[in-house]
Amino acid sequence: RKNLFVNVTTSSQEIINLESNNLLKASNKGEANITFEVDGVKMTKKVKVKNNPVSSLNIRISETSIRTGDVVNIETKMYDKKGKKIEGLAPVFSFHGESFDGSNSASGLIKNNKFVADVAGLYTVNASFGNITSSTKIKVTDRDNKKNIVQLGIGSVFDKPSSDAWFFEGVDGKDYGVSGTWGSDGTAYFWDVTDPTDIKKIDSVQVDARIVNDVKVSKDGKLCVISREASSKRKNGIILIDVTDPSNTEIISEYTTNLTGGVHNIFIYENHVYALNAFANPAKYYVINIEDPKNPKEVGFFEVDEPGSAIHDIWIEDGIAYSSNWKQGVYLVDVGNGIAGGSPSNPVEIGNYRYDSGANHAAFPFKSKSTGKFYVIMGDEIFPQGVDANTFNETAGYLHFIDFTDLKNPVEVARYEVPGHGSHNYWVEDDVLYIGMYTAGVRVVDISGELMGDLYKQGREIAKYGTGHPDGYVPNSTMLWGAQYFKGNIFYSDFYTGIGALKLLDKKKDNSNTNQFASDQTLKEALGAEDLLDFFQILASPPIE
Repeated sequence: RKNLFVNVTTSSQEIINLESNNLLKASNKGEANITFEVDGVKMTKKVKVKNNPVSSLNIRISETSIRTGDVVNIETKMYDKKGKKIEGLAPVFSFHGESFDGSNSASGLIKNNKFVADVAGLYTVNASFGNITSSTKIKVTDRDNKKNIVQLGIGSVFDKPSSDAWFFEGVDGKDYGVSGTWGSDGTAYFWDVTDPTDIKKIDSVQVDARIVNDVKVSKDGKLCVISREASSKRKNGIILIDVTDPSNTEIISEYTTNLTGGVHNIFIYENHVYALNAFANPAKYYVINIEDPKNPKEVGFFEVDEPGSAIHDIWIEDGIAYSSNWKQGVYLVDVGNGIAGGSPSNPVEIGNYRYDSGANHAAFPFKSKSTGKFYVIMGDEIFPQGVDANTFNETAGYLHFIDFTDLKNPVEVARYEVPGHGSHNYWVEDDVLYIGMYTAGVRVVDISGELMGDLYKQGREIAKYGTGHPDGYVPNSTMLWGAQYFKGNIFYSDFYTGIGALKLLDKKKDNSNTNQFASDQTLKEALGAEDLLDFFQILASPPIE
């Protein structure tokens, strides 16, 4: 229970003084009783106050000059009057600082013997035990990691909303993509993206559905599976498609058993499809063996046995399934890793993490290349005003970074939030995060090193790109569904425009032209001026009456 007022009293103000907001201060040696009361429930604890054994305290930090977002470790040593080191005592840490930018405030986070700064400046880190304090200085500079990002090409779908997309190498060595559609006619499109500057629509498949929400392709590039929702016959399930020749695709089979309510998301892993019966009660995912694509068969399932459970997404890595279960958070399930004896026919839960918003829509696992830590990114999906496919939508929520290094004791350590925008699907490659951030477009974020605190405030964002188009389903509006790093490029799916490809350039972003005209108009075309001198003369001339 949160937001409760706790009434605290002390039996001796001389020994333990009670100050404002229930601050207890040990003032003198002795004993006192402290009583806590909440809603008529009381508890009393006897507290013994001793003399502070610490005479001196030394503080050390792992680095004295860092960038915003870099995490530093704090070490302390405490000594008594005789200079003997004292073990087993934990100091209290705090910090204050001054930003190098006079219009900004220094900010950061200090927690669990670690410190990270959001803003460049000079910081003082303090360690205290009672009345004994020690301090040290840290210089923090900007992360300075911004890069240019450019549009390579677009595969336009302007007449209907697009859903998820997947990009893959075909059996012929060329590069392809498949994308679904939402709230329309059940079409999935196939694309040749070998030249990302010239994306070509090469085939399509239409099925009995209003939504083809998710699409995936097997690692060998031979089999595509698409999900189906809102079928006219109420037989939804999944469709298996031969994509050996992506320009001449062929439906192999469909599978609907236990999936008639609609499949929202799918994942292909080692000859099995994990299909979400997202709207069942209780919601669950089924495991379907596709070794013979003409005759798929169910071999297992996993569900959260709680009232009101729901499920939205699933991702599988190294034999562990990560399912996003809204208010039940993320579940880690052994489906072949062996850590808990699980298999596709016998999924075994090995971990779970939940947070307060109850809006866990997608999860992505990754092991940090720079630290070896294992994280799961959990994303919110929130539409404060509801969803309307025909107009601009307000979105909210953010990405939660959970340290799952200890599977039984996951800890939320960081967040990435673009104020006023929500998240959808994302991808991690070489400690770089590629996000489909809905109305905030494609976001590229540096997630190298230890992660702690607010990654957006720390300036870890490398680049961003809005994908709206004048001819889009909703003109000039961005609604990024997902981003996938593939062969050095960033491919994406946008709800209003279709698919596209971006390139992150190696050179750093140049802000020297930020006040130049954004269009390719000349000065004369834009303002009727021959040159800058003529332009200033126009500005200085009185208006003609």
